[in-house]
Amino acid sequence: MAAAAAPTQLEAELYYLIARFLQSGPCKKSAQVLVEELEEYQLIPRRLDWQGKEHRRSFEDLVSEVSL
Repeated sequence: MAAAAAPTQLEAELYYLIARFLQSGPCKKSAQVLVEELEEYQLIPRRLDWQGKEHRRSFEDLVSEVSL
């Protein structure tokens, strides 16, 4: 399948919040499928290193960063 266009900041945050909401309730399978698709289609915001280079990250990496 073709790669999806990069989501806006608002869309990326919304995907994150929906996935976290699903993970916290009874819809664990739906949450897992969403997380897999977010990673597959690279809809998770990339991280920047100290040199300003972008790197892919997993959903769990994002959760860890947001939870700090």
